[in-house]
Amino acid sequence: MLKKAKGYALRLFKLRPQSALELAQKLRLKGYGEEIVEKIVLDCKISGFVNDEEFAKAWLTSRLKKYGFRRVTLELERKGIGKEFIQKAWAETRNDYDEEALVRDIVARRVRVYQTIPPLKRKKRTMDYLIRRGFGLETINKVLREL
Repeated sequence: MLKKAKGYALRLFKLRPQSALELAQKLRLKGYGEEIVEKIVLDCKISGFVNDEEFAKAWLTSRLKKYGFRRVTLELERKGIGKEFIQKAWAETRNDYDEEALVRDIVARRVRVYQTIPPLKRKKRTMDYLIRRGFGLETINKVLREL
């Protein structure tokens, strides 16, 4: 049973890195007992497959290309990443993140998608879209005022 659980865990890592909480949840969903889950998660931490700090950095780096900091932070918290790891990862990636430029790019694409819609409705839909993606209201308003 332990060997089978370990094989399942390793297959999960082929798809993408996993946080400790995610791995434990997926093992439990697969029907493995708490003792096996704890052993597998510990083994994966020791062998370096599970590293929540590195996971937070990688997740932030990849997700901040499409989403705002608020949404990415919420995703990391749901994956069981501690606030200290999120803050440390944010400190390291903050300099490479230009929220305003990203919002401008998204707005440019949204304008093309919504070109047949009246301007006021287009602005509202664009704003709602950006809010759902986790961008800050100040940045959204600044970019939308420029239109």
